[in-house]
Amino acid sequence: MSSFLITEVRVFDGENISLPKGYVLVEDGLIKSVFEFEPSSLPDDCITVSGVGCTLVPGLIDAHVHSSDEVQTLEDSLRLGVTTVLDMHSEPVYVAKLQQVAAQRDDVADYRSCCHAATVKGGWPAAMETLDDKSAKAAEMISTWPDLNAFASPAQYVAAQKAQGASYIKLMQETGHIMSIPIDQPLPTPSPSIQQAIVDAAHEEGMLVVAHALSFKDTLVVLNSGVDGLMHACAELPPSKELVDAFQKTNVFLVPTLVTIASLTVEEQESRGKFAQRLEPAGKEFICSCLDIMISSITVKNAYQQIRELRAAGLDIVAGTDSAAPVKGVKFGISLHHEMWLYVTRCGLSAVEALRSATSVSAKRFRLSDRGRIEAGLKADLLCVRGDPTTSIECTLDIVDVRNGTRLHRED
Repeated sequence: MSSFLITEVRVFDGENISLPKGYVLVEDGLIKSVFEFEPSSLPDDCITVSGVGCTLVPGLIDAHVHSSDEVQTLEDSLRLGVTTVLDMHSEPVYVAKLQQVAAQRDDVADYRSCCHAATVKGGWPAAMETLDDKSAKAAEMISTWPDLNAFASPAQYVAAQKAQGASYIKLMQETGHIMSIPIDQPLPTPSPSIQQAIVDAAHEEGMLVVAHALSFKDTLVVLNSGVDGLMHACAELPPSKELVDAFQKTNVFLVPTLVTIASLTVEEQESRGKFAQRLEPAGKEFICSCLDIMISSITVKNAYQQIRELRAAGLDIVAGTDSAAPVKGVKFGISLHHEMWLYVTRCGLSAVEALRSATSVSAKRFRLSDRGRIEAGLKADLLCVRGDPTTSIECTLDIVDVRNGTRLHRED
């Protein structure tokens, strides 16, 4: 049996500060008990870890990454308090590899994926991939991606992804018309009827459906198809009543990925530099670079306003970054802290709301019922930081401990 007790620690349980000075007992990778007072008896092998001056929060969840087959992405995530990552398009063989690594190792973040997103030949993201990589290997990989037009039915596509280990389904709706890169526009996309049929088939299988869209029109297409969640806030235009109403119609949650949108538009350079200070020189240079692929009228400020209005309408914001190894301006782990900071400083969320977006709200919306909260019986995915991140969101990076599986990763 492996157990430890974190003592005299402020407890943010995923919703609020539940105890200003609490005691959290962990046994065999699970939260055994949360006490208001120091327990009188403990397991024989229990070690004690002081939490004086610190806050304990649930391990953070990054709800939009692309890990490829790189185990380091899971290592980097955990090191900075991100205990779960949700991959949004990857090769099934990579998914199987990282799922196995996450199951066998205690020094990496947990990993879920949609496997292949619902792509069409010549559409997104193949058009972007072939610009960056013209190798025969890349072409061979892209040739294995689904072409929805070649499936006998949307249900066949959904069944194929589920059989390969997908935890949810992801649609792709990208015409590319707000981008400045040299691609044929509009890019081919599935018809609205096919998008809706995929949603219906996935829901029949009990699977969640999220969707990629960047422009206003593409966003409306997938919202009207009945998806559960949207990847990327819309930076093309200020939010309209039509857009907010479409979110409200089926209570769609938003994963804004502000850090990546700001990289697309070359904005937030100063704040990117602020978070880059935690990285080594090569990492600093990479995160301070930008993708710069949007037409000049696109601005992340429209995305900020969308979050304000969706929040005011009572809709859920779920934290995610769109981190991927080749994507300039973002990095695994650190960019989720930047993302939450943007919610607070640019979008009007409180620090508590930002923390919820990366813990309890994310777990609820992605149906991860075993994590996202500090509660007896749940996974002991825990992040201990100095100070109080419910009053100053920057405290999330003043990390003392990260807990995942059966291991305590202590920095001091």
